[in-house]
Amino acid sequence: MRRQSRVCALQILYQLDLKRVLPVPPAQADDAAEQPPPAPVDMAAVQSALQLYWTHFDPVEPADQAFTQRLVEGVARSLTHIDGALAAAAHHWRLGRMDRVDRSLLRLATFEMLCCPDIPRAASLNEAVELAKSFSGQQSASFINGVLDALGRVDPLPVPAPTGAPAAVVPDAESSERDQG
Repeated sequence: MRRQSRVCALQILYQLDLKRVLPVPPAQADDAAEQPPPAPVDMAAVQSALQLYWTHFDPVEPADQAFTQRLVEGVARSLTHIDGALAAAAHHWRLGRMDRVDRSLLRLATFEMLCCPDIPRAASLNEAVELAKSFSGQQSASFINGVLDALGRVDPLPVPAPTGAPAAVVPDAESSERDQG
């Protein structure tokens, strides 16, 4: 069930990246104070992309559609925090230099790993590697595996909750080991 949802989410996130709805942060400046604050993601454009996808592609089960929406909206709402975590984990690789498919897939998996305590981190990593093999290639699969493995060793950033929702619970290393075992 969730594989199909992740495929749909990846395709929608790729589309949003192409349309620059999900901005790519500029290269890091020497002085963080020099950087302007990131622009908020246009959630109306995200909703529009979801609706267009469901209108123009083969229908999926309602549960798959709901999980896809959770993933896409979660990435969009938490983009600044996700990109910060990826920047810390992807040594010597700026997000702007990454292939769009790889960047979209890393954002998707990072959201799952940091913001979805109901999904084991190992499952998110394995699914991302398999999707990379299908949509990007073996070298990308190795790259994604390396970045996500490093991400698992970095302290997660706090992720803001959507307006009116409780804060996301980010599992610590001990709880994620219980989830995997």
